[in-house]
Amino acid sequence: MPKYKVAFYVRVNMGEQSKGHGLEGQKSILETWAKGEGWKWVKTYYEEVGEKDPDQKKFQEMINDAKNGLFDGICMVDSDRFSRSTKDLLNVMDDLIKKRVKLHIYNLQHIDIYSEQGRVMLTNLAAYSEFFRGQLSSKIRAGVKQKMKSEWFGKAPYGYIIESDTVGNRKKNTRLIKNPEEQKTISKMRELRQKGNSYPEIAKYLNKSGIPTRHTRKDKQSDWYSTTVRNILLRPEVNLNGEGNEISELNKEERN
Repeated sequence: MPKYKVAFYVRVNMGEQSKGHGLEGQKSILETWAKGEGWKWVKTYYEEVGEKDPDQKKFQEMINDAKNGLFDGICMVDSDRFSRSTKDLLNVMDDLIKKRVKLHIYNLQHIDIYSEQGRVMLTNLAAYSEFFRGQLSSKIRAGVKQKMKSEWFGKAPYGYIIESDTVGNRKKNTRLIKNPEEQKTISKMRELRQKGNSYPEIAKYLNKSGIPTRHTRKDKQSDWYSTTVRNILLRPEVNLNGEGNEISELNKEERN
C-alpha cells in the first residue's frame, strides 16, 4: 500500500522570525510529526507575507498542486498559518476534501477536525483567534495614533532630521530637529515668495544656484520642481518644544 503523501505549509509574517515562529522552526516541527506518523513528505511551501499583504503566491500554488493530486494532505503548525479568516479556512477545507485532500493541524493533531465535534472545535478556535487579532490590531492602532501626537513617525521632511533616545534596544522620544542647511534654503524660498516670485520661479532659482534637493546623489543632480517648492512652503510648521499638535498634523501631512 502506497504511503500517505503530505506537503508542509510554512508561513510567517514579517518580523516573526525573531519570535520563535520562523520558517525553519515550523518546518522542524512538521518534519518530526510526519516522520512519527509514517507519512511521506513531498514538498514544502514557504510563505513570508506582510500583515496586509493578500498576495499569497505559494498558498495558491499549493492549492493547485493539491487539486492536481500531488499529495494527500497538507500539514501546518496551526490554523492561523493556513488562513486568518474562519470563513476562508472552512471553505478551503471543504473544497479540498472533495479532491480527497485533508488538512492536518499540529496543534489539533488529537482532534478529528472532519467530525462534527472536531469541526465545531476548529471553528470556535479559528473564530477566537480572528477576534483576538482584531482586538490586538485595534489596540495597536490606537497606541500608534496616541504616540503620533507627540512623536515623529516615518522619514524626516525637508528642513529636519530625526533624533531619538535609545533605551535598552528600543528607540524612544523620536523627534525632529532642524537641519541648518536645509532651513537656510527654506528661508530663501520664503524670502523669494514674499517678494512675489511664483513657485516655478523659485524652483528655477534653486536649480540655477546649484542648491541640492533632498534626493540629490553624488553622481546625479536632482532638480527642484514647482510642486516640491509649493509643498514645502505650505507644509504646517512644527513645534519642536514638546507641544504635540503640530507634530500630529505634520505626521498626517507627510502621509497624504
